[in-house]
Amino acid sequence: MRRRIAHLFSGPRGVLPDLRTLKSRRALRAAWAAGALLVLTSPARADEVLFANGDRITGKVIGLADGKLTMETPYAKSLELDWASVTGLRLDGVSQIVLTDGTRLQGTTEITPAGGMSVVTDSAGAVNIRDFSLVSAINPPEVKAVTYTGNAQAAAALTSGNSETLNANLSAQFVARSERQRLTLRGLYHYGEDRDRISAREASGSVKYDFFVTRKLYTFVNTLLEHNKFQDLNLRTTVGGGLGYQFLEDARKTLGFELGVSYFNEDFAVNPDDAYAAGRWSVNATYELLPERISLFHFHEGYFGFEDLSDLYLRSEQGVRFTLIQDFYTTFQANVNYDNTPPDGFEKTDTTLLFGLGYAFDL
Repeated sequence: MRRRIAHLFSGPRGVLPDLRTLKSRRALRAAWAAGALLVLTSPARADEVLFANGDRITGKVIGLADGKLTMETPYAKSLELDWASVTGLRLDGVSQIVLTDGTRLQGTTEITPAGGMSVVTDSAGAVNIRDFSLVSAINPPEVKAVTYTGNAQAAAALTSGNSETLNANLSAQFVARSERQRLTLRGLYHYGEDRDRISAREASGSVKYDFFVTRKLYTFVNTLLEHNKFQDLNLRTTVGGGLGYQFLEDARKTLGFELGVSYFNEDFAVNPDDAYAAGRWSVNATYELLPERISLFHFHEGYFGFEDLSDLYLRSEQGVRFTLIQDFYTTFQANVNYDNTPPDGFEKTDTTLLFGLGYAFDL
């Protein structure tokens, strides 16, 4: 009998499992169950804001701008909090804190026992911030080193019957912008026919380079090339430079003013050529009347002779754009060129009214 019992317990594992194996499997299953229960029952970590009166709000910090801290909470999708009232802040995960002097701190954050915030960085260790007025931004959006913007547009008009005319206009602008530099290219071509006879042929192009000495003040150099057969003009050339000031520059509006000196040269087909030193001014402004739908624009530059103030030349573009779909738009535009001392037999003012289709890009 004893041999039979001993044989049962010493037999193959497939017949009777080892007791120690059973215990280890049960322990493993218990550990997995406890871990799953902990994950399901533990609260999700969230951002936490502490106020001077002791109140605490948890949620997700969206950003900090203009003295307002924006959060998402379970009961409010966008909640604005007065940054001056915040005395403690903890953010979930690795965050970037930007100080008013431009310093960027990246690391995990905690509310310190005495209030304020501790940013644990890899390079400097723990950095304590008690005065929140020194913080200018939290997790700011990434700023591209160089941005590229511009547009290209075309306008055309065709009439037939009592009059047969064809007018076509192509223009484009390209701007490359970094923190300290800006390059602007402009180009235009206008062509017209009246009963198979050429009635307009005009082309122009300009290049301007800006270097920002401060955030708003900049120096510039520029050149302009123009050709207009019906103004007796083979080529008008200007080369110069000066100072500019960018009063406004954001997503909705821009305003800049420039003042400088130029060498002004005109090569005419029939009339005597002309060249002189000139002063130059320029205004460039845009404004989104309805963001991403309706925008106004105005650009002009003028030249005046130092020796003879009657030598005045002005070129301008102004109008309104209506967004059609995504980056495509229609434009109503007026281009005006004014020459106070035109060649003999020519008018002082040329005006072109345009209705066209354009494409704008922002890279």
